[in-house]
Amino acid sequence: MTQQPAWWHRFHARGVFWRQVLRFAILNTPPWLEPIAMASWSLFFLMWGTARRGVMRNLAVIKPGSFALVNFFRCYRVFWNYAWTIADNVRFKELRTIPDWEFTGWKYFEEMQERDGAILLTAHMGSYDLGAHLFSETSSRRIVMVRAPETDPETRAFEQGRAAEGLRIEFNTRSTDLAIDLLSIIRDGNIVAIQGDRVTGEIGFLPATVFGRPTRVPAGPFALALAARVPIYPVFVVRLGRRRYRLMTARPIELVRSQDRDDDFRRAVEQWVGELEHVIRDRWSQWFTFEPYWPELAA
Repeated sequence: MTQQPAWWHRFHARGVFWRQVLRFAILNTPPWLEPIAMASWSLFFLMWGTARRGVMRNLAVIKPGSFALVNFFRCYRVFWNYAWTIADNVRFKELRTIPDWEFTGWKYFEEMQERDGAILLTAHMGSYDLGAHLFSETSSRRIVMVRAPETDPETRAFEQGRAAEGLRIEFNTRSTDLAIDLLSIIRDGNIVAIQGDRVTGEIGFLPATVFGRPTRVPAGPFALALAARVPIYPVFVVRLGRRRYRLMTARPIELVRSQDRDDDFRRAVEQWVGELEHVIRDRWSQWFTFEPYWPELAA
């Protein structure tokens, strides 16, 4: 029997209480007061010491030579964007308010939808949830979105919320069973969306070099692509302004099976990391990674 967390866990930084507060503000605040609500919520997260230090350490790698004081204020921009993306996701789920969208790499996006099965690989950037919901409502393909599990069950339920028709949300807590399920979904001609920038829990990983430093990326998307014989499409959803987003699709990653499986994975990971670095370098304020990303920084 799974032990339920103590009641006060909902007030932790990752607890559901603060998301519920933001949801209440979004649904009950006049539009002209929204920036004040976002600013107040972002200040709370700036006081969240563990996340602030994690973001600052990551920024020191992304922007080498930057001063700690400058990165402290950059943290606020990260939390500000984080608040707005949660707000836009709530507005879409609760009120069906659709943001304005623009696209880059549209030909790759169309190609992905026309294929018999594909993997959409993205990062903890912009609004992953909102992009998946909108994609499911405009595509004839069924989409399964795989997310890292929230430690708090109430937070997990809040994040899952009311999914759009054609969208299913899975948490990668049962890796073996889930992998078989996802393989079947892809072979049925549908799309699986996975975050591929960081490793959480006990999931398998592959070595990678990001911004010149060794780290790890999830192995699942690459193993799944190899097993299903489908390409991986790097897709990023970035915020441009108030209820304005850009969906960016890059050249697909083709895993060609050879006698050297490790080399197959290495080449695919290098292509993925190249796309990831490019987007993070330009949109560092929307990379919502609140723990030290590189193992050496966590020491």
